[in-house]
Amino acid sequence: MTEPVDEDDSLLEKVDDVLDDVLAEDYAPPEPEDRWERRQRLLDSWTAIILAVAAVATAWASFQASQWSGTQSDAQSASAMARSDAGRMASEATGAQIVDSQMWLSWLNSTANKQVQRANFYEERFSPPLAVAQKQWLSGVKLDANGDPVVVPPGTPMDLPSYVVPAQAKSDELAAQAEQDLVVADQASENSTRFVLLALMFALVLFFASIATKFASPRIQAVLVLLSIGLLGFAMIRMLFLPQLL
Repeated sequence: MTEPVDEDDSLLEKVDDVLDDVLAEDYAPPEPEDRWERRQRLLDSWTAIILAVAAVATAWASFQASQWSGTQSDAQSASAMARSDAGRMASEATGAQIVDSQMWLSWLNSTANKQVQRANFYEERFSPPLAVAQKQWLSGVKLDANGDPVVVPPGTPMDLPSYVVPAQAKSDELAAQAEQDLVVADQASENSTRFVLLALMFALVLFFASIATKFASPRIQAVLVLLSIGLLGFAMIRMLFLPQLL
């Protein structure tokens, strides 16, 4: 009766056979390769190197395209938020300017009608920006005993550069920030597009290098390998000069 074969023993015997084949030293040296075999070996080596470099470069270009796309999205969101805040502050500034205009017109009317107490009432309630502009507007003008101008200067205090509503200044600052964020978003979009194009170029390198060994014609093989090397070198140089994000 035949004894059953232990599967573990069979597996160990196979491993021992493989080790014997790998570590054996009594094999005869291989025959010298001919020119065809040598050319194929060199071709395989070059294509393997090209494929490895192109694969890593493709992954890096794709990663950079994704990073710049995220930067574009963040910058666009920041620009939209800053623009919204700028609009809100502009509305607040418009309301403040309307109040200042009404207060100043009331003061002017009271001054013209010689209503001293009424004019003082309005002037004491001027906003800080209007009070600063009012002082500058009346500088150099002859005033009467009540501090009112004998001759009304041309224009209004709101026309002077010193009249600056804080909300309007903040609105202008936010609007400028929104424009700056939009510029960042546009630049990030351009960089993302450039890296996408580089990824496509590296994909072409992978394609040409992978099919080079499939042709029997040495000329076609050489042309495809040289084309892969040239395209790979050009794309790598282009990528090195682009801004990188981590």
